[in-house]
Amino acid sequence: MPINSTLINMEKKLLLLAMLIGAAFTTYAQNDDSSPKIGVGFSIGAAVGSNAAYYPVASGVHVKFEYPVNSSPLSITLSAGYTFYVSSDGYNYNSDGYGDSYSSGSLLSFVPVTVGAKYYVANKLYFEGDVGASFNLNSADENGKPISSVSPIVAPYVGYTIPFGSTRASVDLSLGYEASPQTGGGYNQALFKATFNFGLQ
Repeated sequence: MPINSTLINMEKKLLLLAMLIGAAFTTYAQNDDSSPKIGVGFSIGAAVGSNAAYYPVASGVHVKFEYPVNSSPLSITLSAGYTFYVSSDGYNYNSDGYGDSYSSGSLLSFVPVTVGAKYYVANKLYFEGDVGASFNLNSADENGKPISSVSPIVAPYVGYTIPFGSTRASVDLSLGYEASPQTGGGYNQALFKATFNFGLQ
């Protein structure tokens, strides 16, 4: 086959491939729900880092507001919640009915407040990054080590949005890493998060 003919065929194939990729990107790289939404959800995680041996399990609840930017794949988010870490010997609380209470183990409690950006890279697949502050509700951990009253928090996520039929309700399922560094260590976790969203318009 002549070289010119081969080059022409290759160019045609490359052009067709570029058109298909462009069509796929146009179809999938957009967030088709451009309304603001409010979400509530929960998370469960495994602690990572120097304090993981003492507080290995984390969990929490959160509220989240998401505002799309000009019907684009980008949204701005604002979140607040309650996160707790459970000590390695578990946590148990009992009351005897006479006003006396007993507990074993310990919980470390924090209130994270973050702002973030959420970008839909394909149809319902998104990447999200949050930054903010984590407010400590404890004076010290179970070993008496002091904990900063306020510490920074950084949290990247990858997730997927599942709509509920033709309604404006949906659920976000995501995996992420939440880092809150402190003097002498930090309280970090690899976590799974589920957020149930409700459209506001």
